[in-house]
Parts: sequence; structure tokens; C-alpha cells
Amino acid sequence: MATNGDWTSDKYVQNWFELLGNERTIKNYKNDFPKFLAYIQENTEYKTPTEIINSRLQQLTTQDLLKRRFWEQQVVKYKNSLEEKNLRMATIHGHIRTVMSFFSKNGVKLLFSRGELKINPSEKDKVDREWIPSNEEVRLLYRLCDNARDRAILLTLYQSGFSEVDAASMQIQDFPFYDENSDWAIASNFDLYHKRRREKTNQWQQTCLSREVLEEIRIMLQGRGFPSEGYLFVSFRGEQLGVRGINDMLKGVVTKAFNGKVKLWKTKHLRDAFMNGLLQAKLTQEIKDAMVGHKRQGARNDYAITELTIKTAYAEAFKYLTINGYGKQSRKVEELGKQVQQLTLQMASVMELFDTLLTDDQKRFAALEAAKRVSTMTPEKLIRIENMLKLFGQRDDSNNKDKQE
Repeated sequence: MATNGDWTSDKYVQNWFELLGNERTIKNYKNDFPKFLAYIQENTEYKTPTEIINSRLQQLTTQDLLKRRFWEQQVVKYKNSLEEKNLRMATIHGHIRTVMSFFSKNGVKLLFSRGELKINPSEKDKVDREWIPSNEEVRLLYRLCDNARDRAILLTLYQSGFSEVDAASMQIQDFPFYDENSDWAIASNFDLYHKRRREKTNQWQQTCLSREVLEEIRIMLQGRGFPSEGYLFVSFRGEQLGVRGINDMLKGVVTKAFNGKVKLWKTKHLRDAFMNGLLQAKLTQEIKDAMVGHKRQGARNDYAITELTIKTAYAEAFKYLTINGYGKQSRKVEELGKQVQQLTLQMASVMELFDTLLTDDQKRFAALEAAKRVSTMTPEKLIRIENMLKLFGQRDDSNNKDKQE
């Protein structure tokens, strides 16, 4: 029988982990479950995972509701004990999720009424100090990166919405970087569409690698002799750069750029910053879900979103995610175009009102008076006034002809 020291050898724990299949999730659960097991050993007669599952099986057959809901009550009490330690809501939620998974994967799912597992906010949760970096802040981080690899990682997370887990697992052969002659095949003004399953949820994520990150990747791979396979991001020893390596690298850059905000930094917030770019671009919810790898709701999940749709949407979002100014200039051009269009409409309305309120004689008189006031005008400006008078004369002839007809 497994003891607390070797609880991972328990048959129900091994079954649990085999059904999970995700190494990252298993690693997290291995950190959380011993705390629940220690609580149960201290507060109940049960000492091992096998004893917990066997007791659950027996209690499900009883008609005594107190006995039947014994383990639901223990989980609620466990939650309360975590709250007393002033842990953050997200931390407590993670611990409870671990326990729920253990029971569920072993076929004895716990059932709770609505609100029964509601987590009360700690003192830390009552003040929001979350830092989601702005575009300007990411630009500063970009400038302070030591090399092309670090810049490429930063932009992969920020401009494409991939998590550090997904970035760490990327391999060169996943992308069409080279042509048949092993030369770089991607144009400098091209965003590369990429679809991959998220490591955490196994959901498809459809997004693009921007032209800016592709340039950094090209420089990075050039320094490595343009390899055709292997992990995309590697350490200086040539080994896979894992999640910890990515987090440590970015934390070092943040320390140089924003030393006073290091404690607030979380790498996952680059993904939040990407989502904010999608929101600023006013993309539809379906497109946003696809681009960050969220499961789409209802029947919408059954319809595929094409590469062209994603690339068109990404072009809009990139205006708010760019590091080197492409999007900023594009936004300025668009804004100026809208202003010109608005002014044109306003001028048309004014001219229409002008024609409605004044007679032709009044228009001619107004033009002559204006000419007198600006007698010091240059010849060019006087020619413009003369042309305006001729225009009024043409309108008079046209109006008279219409009346005769």
C-alpha cells in the first residue's frame, strides 16, 4: 500500500496520470495533490489514494446523504482551509481542480451544488496590480533584448498569441522557411499563416507569424547555419529552450527595462496583450477565439475558418501589434482618409445650404465684396476669384436655359 512518501505508485494515481496524458498537467498535479493528501490524512481516517477511492465507492451506495456526500464536504473544508492561508483565488482554484480531476478520472466524480465551491477573494485579490504590457512597453523590451533569438521569442508570444509552452515546442520543420534549394523562401513583407494544436488544451490555434518576427527568425537561423530541423528556439548549448528558459530570459529583459515592475511580470500576459490587439482591431468573437486557440461556442465550432480569413484579420490586428512602425503609419493613413472623407461630406452640405439660401445675385455680390477686401492678393489668388465668378455666370446661363425650356 502506497504511503504519502510514494503516493505516485498508488494504482489509482497511476490510472489518473495515464488518462491525463499531458506531461505539463501531470507535473502541476504532482505539486498540488500532496497538499490535499496531507490534509485528508490529518483530518480523516484515510491515508492513501486507494483508501480515498474505495471509501468513495462505498459511500455512493448508501442512502444516508451525509455519508454519501462525505468527500464533497471534505473538499469544501479543504477549500476553506486554503482560504484561511490567504492564498490567491487562482491558486486555490488550481488546488481544487487537481482534486476534482483525481476523483473524476477514477470514475467517482464529485457533485456540488451551485456556489458550493465559491472561492472568497483574499486580501491580495482585492487590489488589482496586474500588468499587461502595452505596445510601447513591448517595443522597449524588444530594443533591450540581447540577440535575434530573444527578440524572436518575444514577438512570437506578443504578435502571434502563442504561449511559452507552445513556443518551446516549435520545431523548424513545422514551418515552410526554405525553398527546394534550402534558401530562405519568405518575402520580407509577408506574414506566415500557422495552425497548430495548443499544448495545454489540444485546441487548434490559427494565427500568423508576423513579417517582423520572421526577420528575427531568419537572422537567428542564419547564425546557426540555417538548420532544416530541430527545435526552433534553443539554448546556447544547442538544446531545446524550455519554458523556464523562456521565462528567465524575458524576466532578465524586464529587469533591465522596468526594474520596479519585475514582481508584476508574467510571461503569459504577452498573450493577453495579443488579445488586446485583436480587440482594438474589432475582430469578431469567432475570429478571436480561433486566433488564440479557444474553443468556439455551439455549432460555430463545426465550421472551419480559412487561411485567407485569418490572414485578413491578422493584417488588421497587426496595426496594433507592430514593433517597427508599420501599423502606426497605416493607422495614420486610415485616420487621415476618414478625416478627408468627413470634411468632404461637410463641405458638400455647406455648399448645398449656400445654394439654397442665396440667390445668384447675392452669390455674385458676395464674391465681389470678397475681392475688394483682398485687393492685396497675389495674381494667382485673384485668378481663382475670377474663375469663381465665371462659374457663377455659367450657373446663371444654365438656370435661364432651364427656365426657358
